[in-house]
Amino acid sequence: MNQYDALIVGGRAAGGSLALLLARQGRNVLVADRDEFPSDTMSTHFMNLAAVGSLKRLGVLEDILAAGFRRVTRHRSWVGDCCFEGPAGPPGTFSLCPRRVVLDSVLMDHAVRAGAQFEHRTRVEGLIKDGERIEGAVLQTAGGERREVRARIVIGADGRSSKVAEWVGAEEYDAVPALRPAYYGYFHGIEPRPEATLELMFGGDQIAFLFPMREGEDCIAIEMQPEDFEEFRSDHAAAFDSRLRRLPEMGRRMKNAHLEGKIMGVKGIDNYFRRPYGPGWALTGDAGYLKDPSTGSGIGDAVDVSFMLAKALGEWFDGADWEPTMSAFHQKRDEVMKPMYAGTLAFTRMRDVGPAEEALLKAIFMSPGTIRGLAYSMLASLPTLLSPAEAGRTQFISKMFAAPAEATKS
Repeated sequence: MNQYDALIVGGRAAGGSLALLLARQGRNVLVADRDEFPSDTMSTHFMNLAAVGSLKRLGVLEDILAAGFRRVTRHRSWVGDCCFEGPAGPPGTFSLCPRRVVLDSVLMDHAVRAGAQFEHRTRVEGLIKDGERIEGAVLQTAGGERREVRARIVIGADGRSSKVAEWVGAEEYDAVPALRPAYYGYFHGIEPRPEATLELMFGGDQIAFLFPMREGEDCIAIEMQPEDFEEFRSDHAAAFDSRLRRLPEMGRRMKNAHLEGKIMGVKGIDNYFRRPYGPGWALTGDAGYLKDPSTGSGIGDAVDVSFMLAKALGEWFDGADWEPTMSAFHQKRDEVMKPMYAGTLAFTRMRDVGPAEEALLKAIFMSPGTIRGLAYSMLASLPTLLSPAEAGRTQFISKMFAAPAEATKS
């Protein structure tokens, strides 16, 4: 007998959002996570305006804001010491950079209130099979208790090193090995911008990010080239601090700052799609699809896939045939995610301009009239400068910016 409609392995953003959606459908859901909650996990933390919209659809946005996370209303990009800046979105919209210790717990708290069951500090030791079909899993608590759990479907939301994906032999495709090592840390006391501003800093073939979190709390991340990894490997705290203080304005802004905990990092993040379903199982979040964190869209993608998967599973629970329903989910996931996947790989592979090109940028930026002329001429050239996917996304967002102006005219 099936004890549950769904057993979700992993209770972070992907598993928590899916559990919340399925519980609201009235499904009997159990979530098991090996970590203790609340707790942090490695993350870019960034959620753009679309991802913030997804949090609102889930009904959890107000709880995230109540925890003190600032509305990020400006985005700033540095190329060397030349700066581009603009709004984070149309008027009234914003980005967020929540700590995962808060985000994941809020999602799971809402899922439990909706009727899901949650067991943290509980490890999945293996899957239960009937032939090729997955029928449940063996759980073990931190106290050593083992038991079998049966479910109509077992869902791997257990991240990039997913045991569920390994056990079911989920096929990988369009895979690209890791491109850049990345390190990050949490800092308190960095001199703030007048508005909460996401900052990206390009130069020396590295990418640095400043993610504004709560008042006086920021996350700073640096992605570098593989050949720089040895420098960080020997003493990553000193190497990180040295690079950080050479970033534009950061020598001054770090004057009264201090690091919380330690610098964390990885040699690189592999990029892949995995087949996201099979007999009695499915994958979501990083277990099913992962790309380099440089574009900061991972959390938003995980939540978006939860909406897609919850819809497909709801149809199946209500009597739809398994194969066509899940095949349609698979196709939709890839159609939605592949353009950003390709864009992220291209962005991450991009090398920075040399000294001569950077000098040209400085010459342009010293003349406001030249900048104005360049901006206007760039608008006419957009179709040739952007890929079709980027052009479509840019046009969509531009209509959002234009809407308030049109409303004012009327």
